[in-house]
Amino acid sequence: MRKFLTLGLTAVLTVGTAAAVSTSAYAAPQLEFGACPQDVAQVYPGLKCATVNVPLDYSRPFGARMNVLVSRHASTNPAKRRGVLFVNPGGPSGSAVMQAGKLSHPNTTGYTRLPKEVLEAYDIIGVDSRGTGHSEPLSCVGEDYWRQLQPDPDLPEERDKSWERWKAFARSCAEKNGDKLKHIGSRNVIRDMDHVRTLLGEERISYLGYSYGTYLGSAYAELYPGRVDRMILDSSMNPVEPQMWYHNSTGQVTAGVARERDYLNWIARYDTVFHLGKTYEQVNAAWQKMLGDFRKQPRGPLKNVGAVELMDVYIANLSHELYWEPLAKAMADYVLRGDERAVLDWATPAGGAAGESFIAGMISIACIDSDAPADRTKIERDFSELAKTSDFAWYNVSIPSACANWPAGHDQRVVPSGRNLPPILMFGTDGDSATPYVNTVAMHKQLPSSVLVTERGSGTHCVFGSNTAMVNWEAQRIGKEYLVDGVLPNGDIDIAPHPLPVPTAGTAAAARPAVLSVHA
Repeated sequence: MRKFLTLGLTAVLTVGTAAAVSTSAYAAPQLEFGACPQDVAQVYPGLKCATVNVPLDYSRPFGARMNVLVSRHASTNPAKRRGVLFVNPGGPSGSAVMQAGKLSHPNTTGYTRLPKEVLEAYDIIGVDSRGTGHSEPLSCVGEDYWRQLQPDPDLPEERDKSWERWKAFARSCAEKNGDKLKHIGSRNVIRDMDHVRTLLGEERISYLGYSYGTYLGSAYAELYPGRVDRMILDSSMNPVEPQMWYHNSTGQVTAGVARERDYLNWIARYDTVFHLGKTYEQVNAAWQKMLGDFRKQPRGPLKNVGAVELMDVYIANLSHELYWEPLAKAMADYVLRGDERAVLDWATPAGGAAGESFIAGMISIACIDSDAPADRTKIERDFSELAKTSDFAWYNVSIPSACANWPAGHDQRVVPSGRNLPPILMFGTDGDSATPYVNTVAMHKQLPSSVLVTERGSGTHCVFGSNTAMVNWEAQRIGKEYLVDGVLPNGDIDIAPHPLPVPTAGTAAAARPAVLSVHA
């Protein structure tokens, strides 16, 4: 039996230079930080921002150019500053600019996702990937494209419509963005990051990446191994799989079966709160009733909330527990009281420019970064097989459908070898349904200098720097000691899981939080 981590299972490792030696600067900084865009500043007033002009095509540095936005949360104690910590939330179109704020901004209790010692030791740097966020975001279709009722590929008679819709989306991406689309992939994002490093006057960077951000970090380390100080990769992609995004889509379905069972069992455990049943089978029957009703008859004033829209928000919330309670209460409102208002509040697609550009960036990066099957028959055969054991297999066919029809080609993806790298810290959970644990193991195998910390018995996506509702204090300690002092566990270890939420009694469903404004 593997033991949980104790304070004795650590060793001090040399990471780049000794921990006491500053790596802060080898040249004068060339970036001037000022006010951030209004939407950033309103949420994270502690951030400062700068715009960096970069080549669209690095092989033609004097050709067309584009702007990327950089945010910074400055070290809270300059006397203890040791360098810069680049952060990326994944997505792949999540905003790193906003992530720098999320990790450093205190909540109402004073808790910050990054421990205060880390915020003293580093400037936290976020670089929005080109084509996303505030870095000239892509647009592929109209703002209302995702407000419309989506075809339901779980129904055989709807699969032609679903395929043609994603085919039209891919074609429109190429038509609207032209040559720019070819240069949106991760290889160029990595070059942008290194250009920002130069402008910051830093010889090396430390890095914290989540989900897709783990691939970005490992690829940066492959291209620039001598420029890596300390690196944390949390909940990893499989970096060696040629069809990386296709296999992540299919892998999510397999891993999601167990995670869905965990959620429905959790609802059953608190039948005194939700009243949806005391067993998995009873709660699942309630869920299936609601899903079936929305499949038969789309709901909402615009009749644009059907099975796809409902499943969309359901799957998104399986990967963490932050909104398990209000989503279960919304289900109870509908099933027990016939009140669909809360469900519609959660599942009605937001649409709009922000949502459209988020999806455009996500799909574009995924399709550019890795090869994908072009054979519709193979894709449908694979997802039909997955659907034998999963309720939501067909709802993961979006990226495969778009990439199968992608007209802009694929970039030469960077595959990390793990050579010449300093010690790296990795986190993962064995029940992760967003980036399945087998991917984390594959990344760990590819990076011989890495140490893997596994939160056993957990299905939460991402471990270090979590919301207070899901925080694992042992992970916080391990991550802090590594980033600040260069201390790593003495080999791969398991840690105990964080506790699941305990719901409160009440019949009213909570409304969808404002943060869930984009359904992808």
